[in-house]
Amino acid sequence: MDDGPIDVRIDAGVVPERLDGAIDADSWMQISPEAFQLNAPTARYRVIGGRRIVVQVEPGASERDVRLYLLGTVLGALCHQRRLTPLHATALEVDGRAIAVAGPSGVGKSTLAAQFQARGGAVLADDLCVVKVAADGGPMVRPGLARVKLWGDSLALAGLAGSGWPRIGDDIEKFSVPVDAAAVGRARPLRRLYVLRGGTGQTAEIRRLTGPEAVHAAINNVYRWPVAAAMGRSAALFAELATLAAKVEIFEVGFTHDGSAPMRILDMLEQHWRP
Repeated sequence: MDDGPIDVRIDAGVVPERLDGAIDADSWMQISPEAFQLNAPTARYRVIGGRRIVVQVEPGASERDVRLYLLGTVLGALCHQRRLTPLHATALEVDGRAIAVAGPSGVGKSTLAAQFQARGGAVLADDLCVVKVAADGGPMVRPGLARVKLWGDSLALAGLAGSGWPRIGDDIEKFSVPVDAAAVGRARPLRRLYVLRGGTGQTAEIRRLTGPEAVHAAINNVYRWPVAAAMGRSAALFAELATLAAKVEIFEVGFTHDGSAPMRILDMLEQHWRP
């Protein structure tokens, strides 16, 4: 987004099937003190020192399928190598600060973000929200990718159906919708973290979390926690999230999980952060 020095290099190259000296985090992921490797169906990816990614594409793999893993698990691993805190969350800009909305896949974070943009708001990050936590300052949300990812039914719900949005993968009915890149371009202080908890038959409510409960909620929403744990980052991440919980207001949002939930949640949140 600027003319500064290159911070991360992504190169096409040879990636051996095994990473020397690595442990297996699962059947796809290998981790060593110096590197992370993902052996996905579309490509093998090696992340080195938080600064370089080498990609060996499998024959016949499409560019968007290769990019799907690169901008997900691989980017999350790079953040962990760089001692950043990636949350499984969407981030919105409200009055010059960031509001993060966290929760599991399918709970409606991206649909909520798309609707927020449709109402004139700025989306800072979708799905992967990267936070820099420092002991001597408030947590800062780093700029994310200038897009939200929406399922087909979510496009219709957000009023975006029929616009020819590109798929994020060949076999996934999920689409990439751009957001204002200028709004994404700089870090903002994190003001609040809302953690979504969907269910059935429950009354919609927003409840403030404090102390260990707040830290636990943040831990549960770290992006690719097993990767960080295999890197030996568990203790450091716990300390960072304890600092975050002490400096940021954290709330749990309980709601009935159905198709219209993202719009109802957004209405609730807007009333909550703008009383």
